[in-house]
Amino acid sequence: MRLPARERLAWGRELGRRFRDEVRLAETEQVRVDAWQLDELVSELSGAQGRQWRELTRGVLHGLNFGRLEFGDGPRIGFVWASLHALRIASLAVDAELRAFWRALDAASFALVGEEYTPFTGNPDVRAREYASTQRLLASSRGEIRRRLAARYVVGMTPGWHLARGLGGNVANLPRAEVNRWRAKYVDERARQGVAGFAAYHFRFENSSEQVMKDTLAGLARGLDTKA
Repeated sequence: MRLPARERLAWGRELGRRFRDEVRLAETEQVRVDAWQLDELVSELSGAQGRQWRELTRGVLHGLNFGRLEFGDGPRIGFVWASLHALRIASLAVDAELRAFWRALDAASFALVGEEYTPFTGNPDVRAREYASTQRLLASSRGEIRRRLAARYVVGMTPGWHLARGLGGNVANLPRAEVNRWRAKYVDERARQGVAGFAAYHFRFENSSEQVMKDTLAGLARGLDTKA
């Protein structure tokens, strides 16, 4: 963060290119790679050193998108995961630096996944409207790019059984049937509000059982059916 902006951008671009190197190497070994995913746009983007973090991240997005021309890489978009706090920058007045950031994010992202890691407590409809505020902020912005990102917004959720800071989930220790009902209502409400899709994060530890995976994917899939 102490580097001049030009060097910070260059290091970010190199990091993104190294991610693309991994994709290229996997494909030379006949591994099918449908898309890359970037985890994540961090909360620091809207913090005290937000400009520096956005410059670094803009470089990463550029490197991921364009890779290395000398190896035949070209534009390749992917899924960008973002903390909701990071996306609060949509409320900031757009200057040259922010305009460059939004353009880089727009150019690189097939979908923008908002990390709606809500605790499974309270009224799920109310929770859904609360956690939709970030997407609404993007959609209500004056800028065409931010509105376009709102239209590509995907709801990111966790299965809910592994409890860790920031992941929400089944903090009230509900039985399986209640967890599934709560998730279903949340998904239905978010689908009703209009989203591009649903995504699941963190199939590890307690979230990694076959039953939890099936429950989670079935719950998110109903949102795609509702949207259709």
